[in-house]
Amino acid sequence: MPLSKQITGALAGLALAAAAAPALAEGFPDGPIEVINNSKPGGGSDIFLRFATERAGEILGGDFLHLSKTGGVATNTLKYAAGKPADGQTLFIVNAGTALTMMRGTVDLTRDDIIPLVRGTVDPEFVVVKAGRFADAAEFIDYVQNNSVKQAGTKVGGNPHVSALIFRNALEMQNQVYVPFEKSGEIIINVINGNVDVALLNFDEFESQAKAGQVEARAILTPERSANSPDIPTGHEVGMPVDIEVVRGIGVLKGTPEPVIAKLEAALIQSMNSEGYLEYLAGSGQDARSIAGREVFGAQFDRMYDGYQAVAKELMGG
Repeated sequence: MPLSKQITGALAGLALAAAAAPALAEGFPDGPIEVINNSKPGGGSDIFLRFATERAGEILGGDFLHLSKTGGVATNTLKYAAGKPADGQTLFIVNAGTALTMMRGTVDLTRDDIIPLVRGTVDPEFVVVKAGRFADAAEFIDYVQNNSVKQAGTKVGGNPHVSALIFRNALEMQNQVYVPFEKSGEIIINVINGNVDVALLNFDEFESQAKAGQVEARAILTPERSANSPDIPTGHEVGMPVDIEVVRGIGVLKGTPEPVIAKLEAALIQSMNSEGYLEYLAGSGQDARSIAGREVFGAQFDRMYDGYQAVAKELMGG
């Protein structure tokens, strides 16, 4: 075939694709959009997804169906999503568990198979200890560098465990013992009773005990201080140069048509800028700055994924 006809054919194909793009977005959604979560109903990620999508159904003119697929951190969530068409009708949680699961190779999906679509939370971790246990951050650092340290968290192999290992490496701990509990309430009790030395917790997980004078936060592990706790220094200020945050977002399968992706992204961001969602964020000391689209969230997820590589190998016995 002559080159001119090949070019003409290619241009015609592009024109048809361009013409079809608005139709794809116009016909979306086609039935309920499934939102897949890796925690039990009522868990932190489940609550996030429900708040994040609360207005999106109204915006898109469709319904959202929330499903919990627990097991293997995010294994069952990603296996379920992988079996669905890349059409935007299935969304799923994207968080540290998502990254860890893909690293372990327990699912067919890899980092290149998903699009982190929108970010909804950036919830910083605080270094929480028993009140009066350490005079200041310097004494705490000296202790953890020269003694066996019991650090509390939740299940082994999950995001809190990875955060604990990152924290250990940043502070050059020589002997960290990770002690897992079921819930944050159990962690707080054991910090107060002196059964563990330290825990990394979100603000709302220790706020009431801090007000009661039972625990105190030696640092917030972010580059800047938080509006809800302006008197607590950052780790960078007191010799703990590490940022550890709980990031939650929503993803879609790669291969989903661009017009559908754009429509979903816009609807979810609009939904998360509603009064109800902003009140949800305020409950953990966050604001609209936690909300971001795929460009920002995708870059952040890549950094998080890369940062987990070393400790993930340790968790997997590599």
